[in-house]
Amino acid sequence: MVREALQVTEVAIKLSALGIKNALALSLAYAKENPKVKGKTSLDRLLREGKELKIIALQSKDVGQFKELAKQYGVLFTVIKDKAQNEKVDVMFKAEDVAKLNRIYEQLGYAIPKVTTADRKKDPTRRQSGDSLLTRGKNPLDIDPRPSVRATIMALKNAARTAAQAQEKVQDITAKEER
Repeated sequence: MVREALQVTEVAIKLSALGIKNALALSLAYAKENPKVKGKTSLDRLLREGKELKIIALQSKDVGQFKELAKQYGVLFTVIKDKAQNEKVDVMFKAEDVAKLNRIYEQLGYAIPKVTTADRKKDPTRRQSGDSLLTRGKNPLDIDPRPSVRATIMALKNAARTAAQAQEKVQDITAKEER
């Protein structure tokens, strides 16, 4: 009787310890995600999200007021200090928060920056070469001598089709001879 009671308490202790361990592991994983969605954060955190980022210039004296307003509006940002210019700092933020930042800029008394629509991908400054082998990073001597997998697959499919057609012809001929 006593032995059974000890076994039951031992099992209960093991289960509760396992539950506590799992709960701590879950809370640790949640804490590592860093679910911060507004206020000042690190540059690394913004870059890890992989979203488009924008930069605006700000006077160093207005950083404190900017932090309060950004937190109020729910903007996640980082301040980048330029050592050459002590009176100005750059603020980097997600591009999706541009409207919120415009409102904060107005409240701080800054003029809203004009939108420029320069698309870097359509920028004509890059030289267009007609030869696809001479693109950046490719040298004609570096061409892989091995045949491509796609070409091999297409050749095998064509061979199978011709073999199937030849087999059909043989079957047609043998069927005509039997008649």
